[in-house]
Amino acid sequence: MYREFSVDAMPPPQRIRTWQDAVSETIFPVEASYRQPESFNAVLRNWDLGTATLTWMRSDEIRYIRGTEHVQSDNEDNIIVSFSSASDIFFAQDGIELTCPKKQFFIEKGRTPSDFLQATPNEVWCLKIPLASVKRYIRSLDPFFGRLFDGDCGVGGLLFDMVRHVPLRFGSSEQASAEGVGNTFIELFVLALQSDDHAANSAQTSVQRAHLGRVERFVKQNIGNPSLSLDMIARACNISVRYLHTLFQGSGISVAQWIRDTRLEACRAQLAETHRKESISEIAYRWGFSDQAQFSRHFKARYGMTPREVRAAASRAKERAQMPS
Repeated sequence: MYREFSVDAMPPPQRIRTWQDAVSETIFPVEASYRQPESFNAVLRNWDLGTATLTWMRSDEIRYIRGTEHVQSDNEDNIIVSFSSASDIFFAQDGIELTCPKKQFFIEKGRTPSDFLQATPNEVWCLKIPLASVKRYIRSLDPFFGRLFDGDCGVGGLLFDMVRHVPLRFGSSEQASAEGVGNTFIELFVLALQSDDHAANSAQTSVQRAHLGRVERFVKQNIGNPSLSLDMIARACNISVRYLHTLFQGSGISVAQWIRDTRLEACRAQLAETHRKESISEIAYRWGFSDQAQFSRHFKARYGMTPREVRAAASRAKERAQMPS
């Protein structure tokens, strides 16, 4: 689904509140403010890409504050990848401040207050991704928060190029391809992080990284096996269960939790694919859940919605997208 919004035709007193509501609905809840209320102009374009969403915003000077009350009102756990096209962005979160120049990007935590300031007119791209979708590939994003990434060369440049080409190459009616494009964005974003000089797990030895790579490959290849266990993983990778736990220390997530979250995200992604005809239990079983009651409990705890509600929401979104404008 494609949406476009502009404050150009609105009376100046209404612009900031209306713009704040549009940004809050599209990206996540914020409080917006600016210095020139009589002349403020802004336009927003948003593409729903299944798992991910992409937003382009062109605006005059503006500041977005995301406070505790905004975080508490947001039921989703997402990250925002922000790219600056024309001028600097000043950003602060978790006591870390950074200045993002043009053709660079940074990652924002969705569940933590933040301060985002654009002191001059700018074009900003925001890629919104569920944290769980990234954790299928990278267990912890902690080493990447509060840092800048190059969007002008390498894999980061390739990612930014793809972001900027969406309006040129991806039509507003291509809903059938949207989920594939969103998944491609996520995979390319993960590759950009893994290609960075300060990649996650840099504190680990090369031997530990090699073992961890084998563990993650084995788990992904066998994620649909309900019998997948820590013993099975350890034996297949020629390590002890104790050492397996050691590999995950410092990531903020246990081996078992990582496996469960990977399975849940795979189920959520397929439940949101409206062309699928399988039952909820069939999808759950495909991804390793043999106990349906347990699956539903974990799913609701993770996403705040039942599997049935996720499927219904996806169907409603498809119907709205197909309605004539």
